[in-house]
Amino acid sequence: MEQCETTDTRAWVKERYQEVQRLTNKRETSPSELHEGRCMAVKILTEILEALTKDALCNTMAAITHLNIGILQSDMQEPQLAKENFRRCIGLLSASESTPEGILPAISANNQIGIVHAQQGAYGKAKDFLEQAENLYIKFTEDVQLEPVNMVTIMGIEEIEGDLCARSVLEKLHTLTLYYLAQVCRELDDKQSFALYCHRTLSKQLSLNSITRDLDHVEWALNAATISQYFIEHDRFPQARHHLAAASCILQRYWESLQAKGGRETSESVAAEYETYDHRSADVARCWAKYGIALLSASRERLLQRAEQEDQCSENAKDQEVQSVQEAADPRFVDLEPELEPFAGEITDQYLLDFNDARPVFLNVRKWLDKAKAYYTFENHASDYAHIAQDVSQAYKYLAFFEENEDRQARMHKRRADTLEEIVQGLSPRFYRALCRDIWIELAETYSEMLDIKIDRLQASNEKPTAQTIEKIERLALKSVQHYTSYLESVEGGKSSGNEVGSLPDDQLFQALYSHFHIGRLYNKIITADVQKKMENMQNSINAYSFIVQYYDEHPERQEQLKKYEFIELSKEFVSLLPLTLDRLKQQQMKE
Repeated sequence: MEQCETTDTRAWVKERYQEVQRLTNKRETSPSELHEGRCMAVKILTEILEALTKDALCNTMAAITHLNIGILQSDMQEPQLAKENFRRCIGLLSASESTPEGILPAISANNQIGIVHAQQGAYGKAKDFLEQAENLYIKFTEDVQLEPVNMVTIMGIEEIEGDLCARSVLEKLHTLTLYYLAQVCRELDDKQSFALYCHRTLSKQLSLNSITRDLDHVEWALNAATISQYFIEHDRFPQARHHLAAASCILQRYWESLQAKGGRETSESVAAEYETYDHRSADVARCWAKYGIALLSASRERLLQRAEQEDQCSENAKDQEVQSVQEAADPRFVDLEPELEPFAGEITDQYLLDFNDARPVFLNVRKWLDKAKAYYTFENHASDYAHIAQDVSQAYKYLAFFEENEDRQARMHKRRADTLEEIVQGLSPRFYRALCRDIWIELAETYSEMLDIKIDRLQASNEKPTAQTIEKIERLALKSVQHYTSYLESVEGGKSSGNEVGSLPDDQLFQALYSHFHIGRLYNKIITADVQKKMENMQNSINAYSFIVQYYDEHPERQEQLKKYEFIELSKEFVSLLPLTLDRLKQQQMKE
C-alpha cells in the first residue's frame, strides 16, 4: 500500500474523513438538513483532496476522495460534476486498478459513472463503463487472486466490527454491476443479455446472503419469476421451469420465516408481511400458469407444423440450433438445485404429444389460476381477475386441441365462453374499454370455434340437419356476431354511418376490418330453409364485406398496408359474387 509522506497528514486525513462519514451517515434528517450535510461533506473532501495533491500523497487516497465527492454530487443532482470526479478517480487508478488497494474504488467509480449515464439515457456509454467494472472484477478474482483492501482502511480508518469485509464489499459491488448491466440491456432491447445478467445478479445475491443475511426473499422470487417469462417467450421451457421453481423455493423459505414469527394476528407488521406473501405468491402462481399455457400453445404449434409435413432435414437443423443455443446459455442456480425438485416436478418441461400429456399441464394451470383468483378477487382487483379469466379461457382452448372427441371439445369451448361472459357482463366498457374489447373478440372467436365443430360434424355425417341442430348453428353464429359487433361499436369508425365509413385508428385497423370479415362469413354459415331469412343473412354478409372494400377504396393511404392481408381480396370477391346469389334468391321468392 502506498504511504502518505507524514504522520501528521495521515492523522489529519483520517480525522476529516471520519467527519465526512458522520455527516453522510446521519439518519432521520429532513431533506434540507440532508442537503446541507452533503454540501459540508463535499467541502471537507475537497479540502482533503487539496492536501493530498499539495503533498503529492498516494493516488489511491486521492482517487477514493474523488469517488466520494462524485457520489455526493450525484445524490445532489449534479451529474456533470459527478461524472468528472468519477473520471478523475478512474484516471488516477489507471496503473493500479487491479491491485488490492485499487480494485474497490476502480469498480465503484465505473459503476457510478455508468449509473449516471444510464439516468441520462446514454445507455451505450453506461454499458461501456459497467462492462469495464465487470472485466475488472473478473481479472482480479481470476488472475490476481489476492484479498482486496477496504477503502476506509486506505483512508486510515479501522474497520468497525459488523462492517462487511473487503471481499464481501467486492462481491456487493459486482452484484451492483450485474444489476445495472441488466437494466441497461433491457433499455437497449437486448433481451437475452438482460435475462442472463438478471440471473447472475440473483445468483450473486444468493451467495452473498450467507454473509449479509439481507436477502429480500419476496423481491428475489419476483425477479426470478420475471426472468422465466423471457425463457417462456423463446420456448426454452427447461430454463423457464428452473427459474419458476427457484422463485417458489425462495417464497417457501419466506413463508417458513413468517410462520416462525407467529400468526397473522401477532402484530400489524406481521399481518402486513402475510399480506405481501399472499400478494406475491399469487403473482408467482400467475407466472407458473403462463408457463403451462405457453407449453400447451407451443406444443400445439409444433404438432401442427409436423402435420404440414415440413422438410424433416430443416426441422432437424432447427432443433439442433435451438439445442446449441440452450447449451451455450443454460443459467442455473446451482446452490438451490437440491431444493427445487418438489416444485419443478409438478410439471414437465418437455413438449406435449397428446391429451394424456396435456391434461396434467392443464390441471396445474387451473390450480395456479385458482390460487391467483383467491387473492385477485373481482371485487378488489377487477382488471387482474379478468386477465386471469382470459388465461383460464386460453388453457381450455389449447387443451381442446389435444382432445379428439368433438363433444368434449365443444364443452371445453363452452366453459371458455361461460367464463368470459361472466367477466364481461361485470365490467364497465367505459372504464375497462381495452379489456372489454379483448374479451369481446375472444368470445366471438370462441362461439365461432363451437360453430365450426358443429358444422364439421354435420358435414361429416352426410345427414339432413335436425331442427335442433339448425337452431344451435344459428344461435352460435349470432352470438359470435353479437360480440364482434360489441367490439366494433366500441371503436371509432368501426361501423358504417349512412353510406360512409370513417377512419379507423391505427391500433384497431386490422382487428376492426377482420371482425367485419368474420361477420360476413358467420352470416353465410347460418342454415335456413326460409328464403326471406336466407336473403336477410346474405344481405348482412354483403354489408360486412362491403365495409371492408369501401374502406380500402376510400383510404388509398392505407392500401399498401392492407394489401398483405388475404381477407381484403376475398372480401372483394364476395362483394362481386354474393349479390348475384342474392338476386337469384329474390327471383326464387317472386316465383313462390
